Amino acid sequence: MKILQVIESLGRGGAEQALVNLLPALQRRGHQCEVAALMPPYSLAETLEKAGIAVHRLKLNHRWNLLRGINSVTSLCHRGQYDAVQAHLFFAALYVAMSKPLAPAPKRIVSFHNLDYDLYPANTPWKKVRKAIHCWLMGNYIDGWIAVGRGTSEHYKAHLGLSDIVTIPNAFPLDTLCPSIDLDRDTVLSKYGVSPNSFAIVMPGRLVPQKGHRYLFQALALLREKSLRPQVLIFGDGPLRQKIVEDVANKDLQQQVIIHPAITHGELLPIVQAADLLVMASTHEGFGLVAAEAMALERPVLATRISGVVDLIEEGVSGLLVPPKDPAALAEGIAQLIGDPLLRKRLGEAGRQRIESHFHADVIAAKCEEYYSGLFKGSPSRTQPLQQQS
Repeated sequence: MKILQVIESLGRGGAEQALVNLLPALQRRGHQCEVAALMPPYSLAETLEKAGIAVHRLKLNHRWNLLRGINSVTSLCHRGQYDAVQAHLFFAALYVAMSKPLAPAPKRIVSFHNLDYDLYPANTPWKKVRKAIHCWLMGNYIDGWIAVGRGTSEHYKAHLGLSDIVTIPNAFPLDTLCPSIDLDRDTVLSKYGVSPNSFAIVMPGRLVPQKGHRYLFQALALLREKSLRPQVLIFGDGPLRQKIVEDVANKDLQQQVIIHPAITHGELLPIVQAADLLVMASTHEGFGLVAAEAMALERPVLATRISGVVDLIEEGVSGLLVPPKDPAALAEGIAQLIGDPLLRKRLGEAGRQRIESHFHADVIAAKCEEYYSGLFKGSPSRTQPLQQQS
């Protein structure tokens, strides 16, 4: 099949990295994959092109540039003669749906990655109109729907009234995403400000409320009362940067918390492997991509027990889970892992095995292929739920 993947941009986000992980595996199975990015940044375009995947930079100057967005996607559909067009994230889904009357031939698929209506409730007149448009377009101009986790699937079933959403998780290329035996832990971490012999926690992600940085800082304050002072590396950009800096200062955590801007995926992975622990304190996640990458690198993960993450981590087996918005539980989990290196090793090894068996790029590409085949036969294949695969 020839498949066009449409996405809002190719910046360094979870949905964007998911395409980088999956599409080479689909190409190895004989499918021709191309990507259209509506607007800048195009940071990951070169990585895709090096893998033999054509990238179309559509250069919209605004997300709501309806005429240009619809026209660009429609023109690509006519020129490319695709079998399927798959959209990722809201505006890509909007333009892929609205182009269908003008270029009806390709099957239209939407992948849901986030819990948008929990994070941004439709609680104003404009947001209610936007949600109604979203619902109408998804129900009338899309042929199939995929969610990256069961929680994401239930979210859009409830909010958009869609009954046939299939769950296919994100993919991870374990031939390239694997622990390096030559990695020098102290050299890697000292470059980013970690003191020798410190217990190092890494927390990558956008600086936005749902990532839960404030709960980690509260947990660090509780740990200090037990004379435990791990160092935390934060990597990311976002609207909360100044507030996070102020919170660190107000809690007198400047010697423990080191904040860096977002860095490339290739730069981040050695840091994740060098760290003693990855913490995800999120209140909402569609999947938890960075936690899965840490697991693939045999790093222990402490995360919150939220939808998306519970599909990924088997509690107490391939990671530790604590309630969201609970600094005391977060502190207790960190303290347990600081004091038990054998537990950290066991969780890291089991995490790698979990990714190999359930989320390997070749496994997920086969699920996508099965779904596409069912869609063309008129009955999308229902992949087996994750809880039945364990």
